[in-house]
Amino acid sequence: MSAENASAPEGETFAEQPAVVESRPGAGNQGARLGNIEILPHQRLKNLDQGPLQAFAARPAGNAASAPLFAYICEPWLIPRMKTAQGIAAIANPQLARLINHGIVHWPLAHAERYVFIYENNLGQPLMKSVAGQGMGWKNEKALTSVIKPIVGVLADLRDADIVHGHINPMNLFDGNSRTVDKVILGDCVAAPASFLQPALFEPIERAMCQPIGRGLGTFEDDMYALGVTLTILLRVRDPLEGLSEDDIIAEKIQQGSYAALTGKERFTGAILELLRGLLYDDRAQRWNIVDVMSWLDGQRLSPKQSSKKVKAARHIQFNEERYNRPVLLAMDLEKNVSQAVQLIDGGEMEQWINRSLEDNLTKGRLEQVIEGSHEQGRNAGYAERLVSRVSMALDPEAPLRYKGIHVTPDGFPLSLLDACLHKKDLGPYVDIINQQLMMNWLSVQTDMRYDVGAIVGKFDSCRAFLRQQGIIYGVERCLYFLVPDAPCYSEKLREFYVLTPEDMLRAFEKIADRPNRPQLFVDRHIAAFLSVRDRKVIDPYLVDLNAPEPYKRVMGNIKVLATIQSRIRSEPFPGVCRWIASLLDVYYARIHDRELRQKIKDKVERLKDTGDIGKMILLLDSQDIKHNDFQDFRQAMVDYGKLREEAHELEKKLAKPETFVREVGREYAAIIASALSGIVIIAFSIIHFTSGG
Repeated sequence: MSAENASAPEGETFAEQPAVVESRPGAGNQGARLGNIEILPHQRLKNLDQGPLQAFAARPAGNAASAPLFAYICEPWLIPRMKTAQGIAAIANPQLARLINHGIVHWPLAHAERYVFIYENNLGQPLMKSVAGQGMGWKNEKALTSVIKPIVGVLADLRDADIVHGHINPMNLFDGNSRTVDKVILGDCVAAPASFLQPALFEPIERAMCQPIGRGLGTFEDDMYALGVTLTILLRVRDPLEGLSEDDIIAEKIQQGSYAALTGKERFTGAILELLRGLLYDDRAQRWNIVDVMSWLDGQRLSPKQSSKKVKAARHIQFNEERYNRPVLLAMDLEKNVSQAVQLIDGGEMEQWINRSLEDNLTKGRLEQVIEGSHEQGRNAGYAERLVSRVSMALDPEAPLRYKGIHVTPDGFPLSLLDACLHKKDLGPYVDIINQQLMMNWLSVQTDMRYDVGAIVGKFDSCRAFLRQQGIIYGVERCLYFLVPDAPCYSEKLREFYVLTPEDMLRAFEKIADRPNRPQLFVDRHIAAFLSVRDRKVIDPYLVDLNAPEPYKRVMGNIKVLATIQSRIRSEPFPGVCRWIASLLDVYYARIHDRELRQKIKDKVERLKDTGDIGKMILLLDSQDIKHNDFQDFRQAMVDYGKLREEAHELEKKLAKPETFVREVGREYAAIIASALSGIVIIAFSIIHFTSGG
């Protein structure tokens, strides 16, 4: 998957193509199983595709006549909302796509594991293929019965379950196989990150400025806004924003207000006008919530709200060959010409414009504060980008954090970092955001704080510590798994598997064990960081070995990690992993000095490896008695060897002077012989004496 596909562009064809069934010969036809449900890779359902999510037919195994099902196959670089899925499955509302099951399957078309979501296939066709340049011209009554009432009911259920949908638009509203569209059915919201698939048109202004992967979860108010945009498109006849770029659409919303920008010259009257204005109000605090809409449905009428517009200056400022009279528009474009923006700020023209043309003391105070703070940090590397980012925050505090082309919210930053890691993008800007505390700067200028500041500060402080520390479990990888707790392990060694737990990892290694192209060792930086975040007890005690320069220590560290994981799985053998371990032990055997002991341990390993018990292998290999005895024997052998070397050295010295050596040796032999003869004579006389006496 290329980096360009990491975002879902507005107007992309998500649906309304015929329910094409593609036949794919070969291995792809073998199917995939999730519980008792079979997913059919040769039956693609393009009308249900959502961006990069592909839909395939599914059915209960062995029951072709059962109710039809379909499955979304998740891309590994998109983290599904697995925890939210439990709440979605518990909602019993016929106007919400019914989630049947979800989990991991081996997907034959990818020759790898994928996370899948299985739904009941009663959705029919989407209301629209694309919103680009379209309006459907529905009557108010039809919108009320077919869309407003059923979707408000769904949103009420979602609110009660504390679930933000994040994917309400005409491409994800389905006709339920009804030609007259009696009641729409709202589609999936959990098979991709929250709001990732939502076109920017359906997001409030501040969220539309984010890159799709960096929007974060969003709020119930954002779902209400998306409903308002959806209704506007269904009711209007033409699109006043046709042909405009995403940035131009945002600019139109800023200058006119969302309601005016989306409706153009069309005029709505009566009760529907109240609803649209209430849902499209740009100030989230005044936007209608689900209670307001339900009251409206019950006949209660409220005064239409005037759409708010962003603050406008009395005179314009020139930047990048354009004129700006709204600070929020200038903030959005500052990064287009960083060098000129720095001149504008450092030269004082920016402050002068704010002071003289904008009667807004809050903006003035924020601007002075961020400029002073940037100067205090010095004009070192990155000064220009840092200054532009912080001034952008001051001019438009509701906008996302902007830095070197990255546009994210605090809860969108983790997935944006993940996307950059997986698509080999430059990670420097993300490291800068963490190290330079830019997210803290962003939080400090917020006027409508809806984030848990303490939790965000704690997470980014931890990430700064991870980046400063050396070792296999630290660095960007540790930040990634720490910030994205639902991410699978992205080690290249496990690219065919969807590993969510240490136990999943060990089972994956068992499948890899007998392959000819298996890796040399088990633990790399991704695996180490993943394990340390998921369950630090299985790896942190062995970090000294894993970080050691000696190969045998690293091998032992790897084995200890696997043995600890296996100890959590009762009575499950891993013979493949044990055979793999046995093939790595040459560096360990080379450390054993006693050849007989070495062979003895080799024989025991050979007997143990087919049992699949990694724990018994590590008990043998890491035995302190064996290490102690082998070392003591080796030490004594070294002492003996040293003595022999000294004796040999003395002999060599003596042999260097033959005449002296011969004389000394002769004297020694003469003394020995004389002593021997003396002893013999004494013994002989003693025998004679005692014999004669007898």
